[in-house]
Amino acid sequence: MRDAVLGASILLAGCSSSPSTVAPGVADAALPAAVAVAVGAAPSQGPSSAKVTVIEFGDFECPFCGEEEPVVTEILQSYSGRIRFVFKEFPLSSIHPYAELAAEAALAANAQGKFWPYHDTLYANQSALTQADLEGYAATLGLDVTTFDAALTQHTYQAAVAADVAEGTSVGVNGTPTFFVNGVEVVGAVPYSQLANVIDLELAR
Repeated sequence: MRDAVLGASILLAGCSSSPSTVAPGVADAALPAAVAVAVGAAPSQGPSSAKVTVIEFGDFECPFCGEEEPVVTEILQSYSGRIRFVFKEFPLSSIHPYAELAAEAALAANAQGKFWPYHDTLYANQSALTQADLEGYAATLGLDVTTFDAALTQHTYQAAVAADVAEGTSVGVNGTPTFFVNGVEVVGAVPYSQLANVIDLELAR
């Protein structure tokens, strides 16, 4: 799958305004009907020709997303060169007041070619996401601070964040983190083994 992936669900706990269902692994044959999830121009790493595409809808203020980051890092290391990893913004603004601006800041960093270092910095500093904090991280990472600050003040990337949220909502995302592994939806702070199992199944197809 390249420009879109098909989705079916495996659910565990994550940030949401409603409770999440917990279900350990399900057999491939038991997965529900698929949905299409576009990759588009979202930040990504790994070859675009990879057999497996993993899309994450994440929230930089969500503690479950922060908890899952070591798993994501391990996945990227273990499957280097074999998967494409894509990040989409899904700030849960009703419960995370700083998440929206943090999402805009990440896209402002992406415009300067620093999305992934900035992404990692945000997850390492989830309790410090004010505008002053966000601007400070940009300076530390060597971004053009004048351009970056203007993007935050003018909300240059607000529409792009809203588009990610709308897309996620349209395919049933209502909590973070939510992953789509070639369309198989895995929700919540899952253990490495569970996410790797879905990737392995897709690589073996």
